[in-house]
Amino acid sequence: MIDETDFVAGALSLDFVNTVGGIRSGPRDDKLERYDDLLEWAVLGGALARRDAEALAARAAREPAEAARELEEAKAFREALHAVFAAYLAGVAPPQKSVDLVNRRIGTALSHARLECDGKHYAWSWNAADTLDAPLWAVARNAGELLTVGQLSRLTECASDTCGWFFLDSTKNHSRRWCDMKGCGNRDKVRRYRTKAAH
Repeated sequence: MIDETDFVAGALSLDFVNTVGGIRSGPRDDKLERYDDLLEWAVLGGALARRDAEALAARAAREPAEAARELEEAKAFREALHAVFAAYLAGVAPPQKSVDLVNRRIGTALSHARLECDGKHYAWSWNAADTLDAPLWAVARNAGELLTVGQLSRLTECASDTCGWFFLDSTKNHSRRWCDMKGCGNRDKVRRYRTKAAH
């Protein structure tokens, strides 16, 4: 189940990586089980307009095999992003195949990007979402921006040993430890209280 509380990372590409609940090496909850889940996530995250999502859902219903393939490719992109961000946090070089996949997705996304002007201001937009990979365009562009504009110094991983979500720590002293204080933060408080009470 996807809802607004899943968007806690401060960057769309990190929220996309976080569509896996739990640590990658242990029990995990994949929030993208169907192509429609990807569409719903994209709408809630602002990566896709509802009308475009509805058009893509209709196309996916007509082309279920293609939609299933696109979902698997989306998950491969998600894992490539995870590998790149995790490598940064570990201070090691990312796997080249992951960087190559991220680059391909960024190139595809930017081929659909457009500038629109309302008379005074320009803003990024996308051409008509007519292909099943459209939910990933904004994710890929955001990943490219995140990796190149210096925000990576804020990148951190939730301190919970059962979470693994990434987020940008925007606190002045870089003291944020949890992806979400209401979830992981509270669970840790309860765990520490119970441990203390047991002694």
